[in-house]
Amino acid sequence: MPLPTRVLASLTVSFALTACPSAGVESKSTDKKDSKAKTADTKKFDKPDAKQPDTKTPDAKLDAKVDAKAPDTKPEPTPPAVTPGVEQAVAASINAFAVDLHHELGSKPGNLFVSPASIAIAFAMVQAGAKGQTADELGKTLHFDDGATMHPGLAATLARWDAASGGLELDVANRLFGEKTVKFGPTYLELTKSTFAAPLESLDFKGGSAEARTHINDWVATQTKDKIKDLLPPSGVTPDTRLVLVNAIYFKAQWTEAFEDSATKDVEFTGAKKKTVKMMNRTDHYKLGVAKDAKLRTIELPYNGDEYSMVIVLPDDPKGLAAVEKALTADSLKSWIDGATHTRVALGVPRFKIEPGAALELRAPLEKLGIVTAWDAGKADFTAIAPASEQLVISEAYHKAFIAVDEAGTEAAAATAVSMKAGSAAPTDEPVPFVADHPFLFLVRDTKTGAILFMGRLVDPA
Repeated sequence: MPLPTRVLASLTVSFALTACPSAGVESKSTDKKDSKAKTADTKKFDKPDAKQPDTKTPDAKLDAKVDAKAPDTKPEPTPPAVTPGVEQAVAASINAFAVDLHHELGSKPGNLFVSPASIAIAFAMVQAGAKGQTADELGKTLHFDDGATMHPGLAATLARWDAASGGLELDVANRLFGEKTVKFGPTYLELTKSTFAAPLESLDFKGGSAEARTHINDWVATQTKDKIKDLLPPSGVTPDTRLVLVNAIYFKAQWTEAFEDSATKDVEFTGAKKKTVKMMNRTDHYKLGVAKDAKLRTIELPYNGDEYSMVIVLPDDPKGLAAVEKALTADSLKSWIDGATHTRVALGVPRFKIEPGAALELRAPLEKLGIVTAWDAGKADFTAIAPASEQLVISEAYHKAFIAVDEAGTEAAAATAVSMKAGSAAPTDEPVPFVADHPFLFLVRDTKTGAILFMGRLVDPA
């Protein structure tokens, strides 16, 4: 039996800012010997704060276990009043980055699923503390041209996403995990708290890096309802780590109109290999787009409340996905979706799930996109985050994502269904077939601004 009514997606992206070894970082052997004397105070562990905690503290391993079970203390600042155009600019930036990233990640075969929004938010947090060429490269790659405009727009967008209601869950959480002995810039901490609702939580990376990594991974698992586990590998947090910035997104929604379980049939899916899949079927009115020049069609499936939707981009040719991806741009994607019209469709969509394996390391693809100096200890400038004496540099960025799609139908969803018919008479027109029985692109987006929260490619339904 399929899961009762749900489309799930959750993910997080994290990267560690690490002190260059030449900055006078204590040795691992010394840190290990003194670890018990350097771990975070339990009370401070439970209350993220920019203030530095007392260094005479109990064991970090115990603190991490206690805090993993404690309720989150996420701040909820009042979002700034911005014009719709500002949020639209944020969405356009995220979408342009989403397409750029897909071109880099899509060179490898197989299923693909990421959250460009999550990655953009996490890197926007670090860009806010960068200067000079480091800041310029981050801004250009993220398509964030004007921080003075983007920060209020991001704050408003994040607040609206986090306030999603009507049976739809969209939880966005940001946090800074910082080495307790570092004096982080108060201006930077105020900006990350006010714009990203990201408090600083002090940890003991120098003396208890393994325990700190476990604590961060537990926090991520909690924020994503255990869909994302072990985000940071053992190499992701070391005694040299000074700051880990984390974004986590959890999304769960019901279709406006559910697929009936009884209509799900076994159908052959033609991917890299032919295989039998569970094809969900429904005939109804949907926004259907036809791009003859690009040789593809799009269909938009609304979620309950119509504020978010899934868009499927289906090539006309069962083997045409590579050509569609090559032609993909932010502008072309927007035109394909905007050109759709309400049409009666005989829809077929496979039930599928994409689960994360090992964390995706982002340094290589992001370097190709233009983020170069941020990883270079001799060139990176993050002095708005911490003093130059810390010599901060990004060590690596990690990302995991999960999605499960099924029939998704409940009484609540049916009761709040949006009418997509022009009259009350029974339809007499023949439905247009749209059967996703071969590889396709898909994305989950905010219908108000068009911002892409999640984006993926399905070539092998599981």
